[in-house]
Order: sequence, then C-alpha cells, then structure tokens
Amino acid sequence: MTDTDADALLRAIVSNPDDDTARLVYADWLQENGRAEQGEFIRTQCRLAAATPEDPEYPELLERDEELRLWLTAHAPESRPDFGGGLAAGGDESHWWVSHRGFSRFLSFDGDRHPGVRAVRPLAAALARAFERVPTRWLVLTFVSPEQLLALLKYPVLEGLRRLTIQFRPGAVEETNDAVRALAACPHLRNLRGLFLASRFEDAVCEALAAAPWGGLETFSGPCNDLSPVGFRVLAAAPWFRQLRVLSVGGQFPADVFEELCGLPPLPRLHTLTLAGSTAPPAAWDAFARSRTFPALADLKCEYNMMTEGRFEALAGATGFALRALSVTACGLSPGAAAALAAAPWASALRVLKLTWTALPPGDLKALAVCRRLTALQQLDLSHNSRFGPAALAGLAANPALAGLRSLRLAGYRGPGALNTTHFDRFLAKLNWPDLRHLDLSGQPVGPTAVRRLADPKFAPLRRLGLRECRLTDAAVARLLAAPALQDLIELDLDDNRLKTGPAALGDRATLPNLASCSLSSNKLPPALVRKLRKRPGVIGL
Repeated sequence: MTDTDADALLRAIVSNPDDDTARLVYADWLQENGRAEQGEFIRTQCRLAAATPEDPEYPELLERDEELRLWLTAHAPESRPDFGGGLAAGGDESHWWVSHRGFSRFLSFDGDRHPGVRAVRPLAAALARAFERVPTRWLVLTFVSPEQLLALLKYPVLEGLRRLTIQFRPGAVEETNDAVRALAACPHLRNLRGLFLASRFEDAVCEALAAAPWGGLETFSGPCNDLSPVGFRVLAAAPWFRQLRVLSVGGQFPADVFEELCGLPPLPRLHTLTLAGSTAPPAAWDAFARSRTFPALADLKCEYNMMTEGRFEALAGATGFALRALSVTACGLSPGAAAALAAAPWASALRVLKLTWTALPPGDLKALAVCRRLTALQQLDLSHNSRFGPAALAGLAANPALAGLRSLRLAGYRGPGALNTTHFDRFLAKLNWPDLRHLDLSGQPVGPTAVRRLADPKFAPLRRLGLRECRLTDAAVARLLAAPALQDLIELDLDDNRLKTGPAALGDRATLPNLASCSLSSNKLPPALVRKLRKRPGVIGL
C-alpha cells in the first residue's frame, strides 16, 4: 500500500470511529512501512477495548499496552492537531498515554482558560472540525460553568459524542442541578456510551437522569455523597443503569446508599466496579458479601475506603461473583485480612492483585506471600507497605504458586526493622519466574551486591526494571548495563542513587537498544555526561 492508501484508511477510521476494521488494516500498513510498534499498539488497544477483565489475555494486554506506550513516547513523538476554540486533543500528558484504540482518547476543554458563554460557539465549531480530522469521540469538560454547559447542549454536533466528562466550577448546587437536568434531556446525547460526572449532584436530578435516552450507555461514574437511598434507587431504576458494564461510585457515599446498591436486582453485564471514599460500617460490607447484584463482576477497585473491623474479611467471603482482578488502595486493613483473602472463594481465579498503602502487618504480608491458592496470578503489587519484611520477601521467592507472575511491584519506603541488602541478595538468588517482565524494587535497600543478581540469564524476560533509590553504586550500574540478559529492557528507573559515571554506557545506543525510558533524576552526573545522554531518546530526568 502507498501513502495515498494510508490517507484513505485514516479517512475511513475518522468516518467510522466505532468500527475496528479500518484501524486494523491501517495497523498492517504501519507494520509494512517501518512503524511496527505503532501498528502493534493499535492492534493491542483494539483487543483491549473489546476484552473484559474476565478474558485470560487481559493482564498480558494491559502489560503490553504500557510497554508500547513507553516505546512510542520516546521514539515516535506525535504532533497534536490544532482545532482552535480552546479544544485540545488529549490532556497535558504525552499523546501515547492518552490513547484509545490507537488514537487520542479524548478531546478537552478548560472552562477556566476559556470562561463565559461566548466561548461555547467557538468550542462547538472546533468540535465539528475535530470530528472531521480524528476518530476521537470523548469530550472532557473541566471547570465549566452551568451556563456554558447549557449553551453547549443546544448544538447538534454533540450527536457525534460517545463519552462525556463534566466537571463544573464550584458554585451554587441549584445551578448545577439545572445543568444536569438539561444534560439528561438533551436530544443530541442519545449516542452516549459513557458518562463521567466529576461534580456532585443531588436527589432532585435523579429522576431526570433516570429518564435520559441513553440506551447504549455502558459506563457511568459519579459522586454519590449527596444522594439519599431514595434518590439512588430512582437512579438505579433507569433502563440504562441495568445495562452498565462499568460503574464507579465515589465521593464518600453514605452507608445507606451502599446498602441500596447491594440490594439492587442483578446487573447482568457489570464487570468492573469502583468503590471510593466509603466509611460504611461492617454491616454494609456484609450486605455486599451477600449481594447477588453483581453476578458478572470480574474487576473490583476499592480506593480510600475504611475496610477495618471485618469489612475486608466480609468482602473476601463474598460468593456472588468470581473476581479476576482486585485493587485495594489506601484502605486500612486489619490483622487477618490476608488470611481472609487467601481463603476467598475466588482467590484461585485472581490474575491481578494490588494491595498498596494498606498498612498490613508483617504476618499478613507473609501469609499472602506464601499463599498457595494464587496459582492464576500474573500481576502482584504490594507497593508502599512499609512493614513488608524478610519473611514475606523470602516467601514470595519460594512460593511455587507464583511461578506465573509477569509483574511484581514492591516499591515503597523503609520502615522500622525493615529489609536490608542481604535479604534482597537472597531473594534475587532464589527468584525464578520465567515469565517475569516487570520488576519494581524502587525505594528498597537492594544495594550493589544484590543488584548483580539481575545479570543472571534467568532475568532475560525482563522489560521494565525499577531501581529508584536503591542504594546502587556506579560500578553496580555499569555492570547492570553491560549484562547481556538485560539488553531487552524497555524501561529502567535509576532515580536518586547518587550516581556519577555509572550510566555512561547509555551514551551508546547499542546499550539497551530497545530502551524507551530511563530516568536519572536526583543523581550527580557530570555536565559532559549529561549533555551526551540528553541526545538519546527516552533518557529523562537530566
């Protein structure tokens, strides 16, 4: 195919943004024309978009997606289109980190930078131009006023949207409620598949939201801290609510609203649920454990919830679903939580487990590390648990159930009586996981002696290695960079090791030839070396 063929494919992608056919043919063209990574990126993201957390390949797709994002950020910088009207493709992050199915994930408009109703007409015109140039159909509105939203809802161009995020400026709740009512009644939003309300709303608008003509809505996210059980019940009775696949409930939602959620009739398509900011009592989590509302739930994310006093234990005893992924972030857990998780009916089905900032005691961390039921686990993240000790570290390496792990993250900070370099020397000597691609030991006292273990051929599958603030020396880093087993690394984090000359080999692009990201901030490299390393794509933090 020629460049003309590629242009025709891009036009087809823009004209049919919901169809993957043209995207996949374009990915083949990229593969045939020296842009194999970008082609693979499109194929990977299309497969991810079509998959669910229950699919066996889901963790591996997520992992490869991140690897490709890193590589493309360093080696395939993209210029963002200018649509005018305050509309931008993506946010402030790198283009590749805000991509979906190979192209920009969203279009954004900042009401703080473009205030007033007069900014809306240029925005609508810019949105029409964007729909002619890119396949992106998600609009993110931040810090807009209710008046701006009311004006925008009059424009038919919104019929092209599939997803919409709205964050209002702080203001009177009555004005916000009026704007949400108008949103629900807008005839131009019938094609929405995802709605993300980042500002609070009250019971008064639930009836209007429930009556919205969103027959294809699959994702809903909103804070529920101002809702009563009656208001939530009205919202949950909406026909579109019953069809949701992804639901996020946050904003320190009341316990009685949580219990109302748990008492709903089955949501047969819901596979991903996020619960954030709940202080619900143990009885509410007992209701969650007994609930039959979530028969298809595969991915549960708990963030900033109070989960002590038996709450987590109740969750672990739930039988109404079979989780494949569990993420618990910044939720205090009581002693015994790990034992409860090990006994969970679905523990042997977990593929992804994240327990970070949980303050688990050493005994629990050890119990988790030696659990023989985690045989399906592919990704384990125990970062920022300061009481992670020698017994837990040794247990991880010796546990045959974890032999299939592809990603292990133990980043954190050192607490009292924590690990030392001898513990990591023994850990890395014992570790033998043939599929391990991502290892993050940042913040741990790995030291120069233990880090030499990473040069062993058994670590050849590694693609991402985190060694930030690990007390490394120049000699140890030089040996690491020369190790044949590590030449396929895509990402290497060496921040804050007080290095001077150790990274010098990175000046030669034959060293780690696939490198996409190497962070070297907070070191003491000489100016001449800094100038040399800045010429290499992907070397950052200088």
